[in-house]
Amino acid sequence: MGDRPLLERTIDQLRRSGIREVNLTTHYLPDSIVEHFGDGDSFGVKLNYLKEDHPLGTAGGLKLMKKASGPFLVMNGDILTGVPFQEMFAYHRKNGAEITVGARKYEVQVPFGVVECDDVRITGLKEKPSLTFFINAGIYLLEPSVCDLIPDGERFDMTDLIQKLLDEGRSVVSFPIMEYWLDVGRHEDYQKAQEDVRSGKIQ
Repeated sequence: MGDRPLLERTIDQLRRSGIREVNLTTHYLPDSIVEHFGDGDSFGVKLNYLKEDHPLGTAGGLKLMKKASGPFLVMNGDILTGVPFQEMFAYHRKNGAEITVGARKYEVQVPFGVVECDDVRITGLKEKPSLTFFINAGIYLLEPSVCDLIPDGERFDMTDLIQKLLDEGRSVVSFPIMEYWLDVGRHEDYQKAQEDVRSGKIQ
């Protein structure tokens, strides 16, 4: 992003939020990442590398990590954001959550008029409505105990972990993300992120 790797921006944001130890799960080209970041000292953090011999999903790699002593942050590597992690942490504690999920409002503009029906009878018309959803933003705060639900050495995603907790009636809450957020996994979003960095919209 701009003149720096996205991961470098993310680590800098974590450091500014007071996070001093960061675990990176790696699979593809791990040597390139280790060569750039080393032990993290020059970036103001301690870096640990968790190498996945085969992809373990967005949660499976957590089993490779030393068990945390308190709540810890999990974040997808392809996200550019201005989320205030300290506020998210306070929100997580206040709500007594086992997992707090960052949620982002997402609007879809339907390009056609929508017909509402009851069987064959039309009951209403909406011209090009806008539908609003809350999407999973790929940013989570977890209590260490939830890692006990993650299987060893298997592909397992955060959505699987969240569903397990929901099935057991345990506490999962959403944290509304109002700040800048962009998943750069698609080419058009990557281009937008580059423009936003150039314009100073995101630091």
